[in-house]
Amino acid sequence: MTIRPVWLASLETLVGAHLCETHTRRLQEYAVDGLIPSAVVWPETVEQVAAVLQWAQDEKLAVVPCGSGTKIGLGNIPKRLDIVLSTHRLTQVSEYDVANFTITAGGGMAFAQLTQLTAAHMQMLPLQYPFSTATLGGLIAANAYTPKRLRYGGVRDFLLGLRIALPSGEIAHFGGRVVKNVAGYDMCKLFLGSLGALGIIVEATFKLYALPERDDTLMAVLPSLEPGAAAVAQLMATQLLPSQILLLDPIAAQAMAPEIATQAVAGTALLLVNCEGMDEAVERQLTDVARICQGHGASTVQVLSGETQLQLRARLEAVTLSPPPEPSPLEGEGSGGGGIVVRLGTLPSRVYTVMEAAVQALKPLASGAMIIGDCGVGLVKLCLGPEDLATGAIDVPLLGALRDLAGLVVGHGGYAVVESASPEAKTQLEVWGPLASNFALLKALKRKFDPEGILSPGRFIGGL
Repeated sequence: MTIRPVWLASLETLVGAHLCETHTRRLQEYAVDGLIPSAVVWPETVEQVAAVLQWAQDEKLAVVPCGSGTKIGLGNIPKRLDIVLSTHRLTQVSEYDVANFTITAGGGMAFAQLTQLTAAHMQMLPLQYPFSTATLGGLIAANAYTPKRLRYGGVRDFLLGLRIALPSGEIAHFGGRVVKNVAGYDMCKLFLGSLGALGIIVEATFKLYALPERDDTLMAVLPSLEPGAAAVAQLMATQLLPSQILLLDPIAAQAMAPEIATQAVAGTALLLVNCEGMDEAVERQLTDVARICQGHGASTVQVLSGETQLQLRARLEAVTLSPPPEPSPLEGEGSGGGGIVVRLGTLPSRVYTVMEAAVQALKPLASGAMIIGDCGVGLVKLCLGPEDLATGAIDVPLLGALRDLAGLVVGHGGYAVVESASPEAKTQLEVWGPLASNFALLKALKRKFDPEGILSPGRFIGGL
């Protein structure tokens, strides 16, 4: 029989019993790396979030914030977990300035919801695919990968302002609601990628872009990774302006485009080039990209649009999500599975080198491993399914291969981050990679913003 913590009554009094979940079976849906919270709370207002944090600090209870759960696999195993605080109900839009292309919305708003709202005004926030269930606060807290970063930039390039609930009970405002802010320290960047370790993002202001007239993806089947990389190098040397350039190894190619891969020769690679803008400009770019791919031996070249393109993007997200969450019967939250996703950051010119090294290192040990390179921005994702891990843990040869690949990119000024893994695997890996030289400053900031260490304890860099 589970003993009910004495502090639960105080929490229910603070926000209302209808905004708390304490049923043991349902709490398991909100486990973080195997740790099950004693309660889940869904504040409905910014003030309630601040009140819960101040109360938790007084009670010295560990709080892990959560949006839709798409990035709950990121970070170290928590040192302790008492409460999961969901931002699911913080979805209000406090200001939408259509004329100035800015929007201010709650941290719990789903990206897909914001996409629908802005699309009605022919505007967009190009941070995720339009169907993404990730929340705005979660995208900021995780500094999430943005598929179209090559053309538009990352989360930091769109973020104008933040409201943060702090453990002290204060609600801090950083930045503003206009594109041109006054000079000074850009405190928004401090919370970008902080994984809820410094405060909880309750509201954010973003700048928007005009919705493109056309958005299509060219898919080319190439003999192997090498001609694919050569095609990318030629493409990058032109004046073309694609939004995304992905190179997929044969296993990933088969998963992303099974209808094409089954017709191709074994060992073929897949190149995906997304172009968007005015119709005439996109048509010209797609024609030029197709010519480049055919010059490097592409056996099949086709343009994907509409529903076909959405299906491809859905497959990409399903593979690279950290990891795909299982839906909860409560508020749509989730917890992860048992695969491993590793993100390697390197120079765009080294993407093929890293991908080839990954193929040589992983294929003999994990035959189902998928390797995807974002050639335009210098990222390589290694996606290993549960079938590649016998018991959730990583065997010694595979562990050595993953460490060698991390060392390969770190040694050339890059980085390696484990985006998701089982708790057993996380104990074997350096989730955040080697500590940076500014870790002492980061530690001091953690003490300043969260003196009692109640926010996501242990999950952030260096166990903060």
